[in-house]
Amino acid sequence: MKFIIYLFLFIAACNAASNNTICTNGFNLINNKCWKLFQEPANHTMAERTCTGYGGTLFMARTAIDNRAVGTYVSSYGIDRIWMGVFCIGNSKSQCYFDDQVGSTAIYDNFATGFPNAENGGCVYYSVPGSPSGQWMNFYCREVLPYVCELPITHNDNCDYNFNDHCYFPFVELPFSSAQLQCQNLCSNLVSIHSPEENRYITSIYSQSSYDFIWIGGIATSSDFVVWADGSVMDYSNLETFSTGGNCLKMALKSTDYHSRGGWYTDDCSTLAHFVCKRPIGAVDCSGTPPPPTPTPPPINPPTCTTGDHWAPGTISSPNYPNSYRSGCAYTLTTYGSNKIRLIFDYKQIYVTDSVDIYDGVSIYDTLLNPLNCTSCDLTYTSTGNIMYVNFRVTSSNSPGYNGFNATFYSVF
Repeated sequence: MKFIIYLFLFIAACNAASNNTICTNGFNLINNKCWKLFQEPANHTMAERTCTGYGGTLFMARTAIDNRAVGTYVSSYGIDRIWMGVFCIGNSKSQCYFDDQVGSTAIYDNFATGFPNAENGGCVYYSVPGSPSGQWMNFYCREVLPYVCELPITHNDNCDYNFNDHCYFPFVELPFSSAQLQCQNLCSNLVSIHSPEENRYITSIYSQSSYDFIWIGGIATSSDFVVWADGSVMDYSNLETFSTGGNCLKMALKSTDYHSRGGWYTDDCSTLAHFVCKRPIGAVDCSGTPPPPTPTPPPINPPTCTTGDHWAPGTISSPNYPNSYRSGCAYTLTTYGSNKIRLIFDYKQIYVTDSVDIYDGVSIYDTLLNPLNCTSCDLTYTSTGNIMYVNFRVTSSNSPGYNGFNATFYSVF
């Protein structure tokens, strides 16, 4: 009898937890995922931007159950194809990546026979009815299709901004330390950011504002390490600029010549900025002591001339940099789904007959973003899609004293 009572209580607790699971922004809870169908066709970039506006991505199916569920969800709308959150840079399943940036389709896929095939386009759609029902195929990103956006599930709480089991509270201008103190008075901390989705969500909070930047709750001790005010582990970074003018972190809300929307940069901690507080969903507890920060990870050496693709964020440099170069090189820079590439030259010194040519696409047959044989052009370039091709052409037989270039590239959404 006692066992039956315990079993009943366990089932009731599970049901209560399940009933507390919600989706925000009008999304539908399906198979423990938050999905929303947009029937108006759009090209892949515009579809991704719509999802980004909610802080989400195009839908992703990581299991056969997910894959069947999305088909069931959209089948009654008379739609035959929808965009999904997968992008391919090659013809291998390990070269097709989910939009949340945590893995490739080598984990799970349902590509039709003969796919992936990036020659048909890097974007991927889901086939809804008939045969091949539920299968994935490549398609040109400029084509227009309906689409399904995805948000993380969350749980009920008394806050206007509820995302992935956390509440977010925007406030008006204060210096960094005063902002953190105000957050602590509300049993929260300045926001820490742990994924590209969360980074997009924070920017979506300010989508209708005119602010240029906000404080986020990090202090950058170096260009590759951030200490969060809430003591959480640094497992994601979008730090674009590390300078000596201050080490408190701001997030840019607009793209300028100096910063990318959603990018982080260091600034003087005493300056004023709007800010966001963050706390976990559920019972508020101000008594906890945050865990110590994790140790600084080992630095990653920037690539020079290597074959294959370089994923944002990263650094590229001329062969033998910072010493004199003797040969050219080509670099393919890429990022996920809806994001663009922003390339910023930190240093550039090349011989007058040599050139760094930057193409808005996958090869020299795409649109050139800077003039040919350009030695003193702009130092910042942004692609229109998620691939940029950089061709360092060396025609000189000898270039003593010319150290080439070093450039940093980021994701811009």
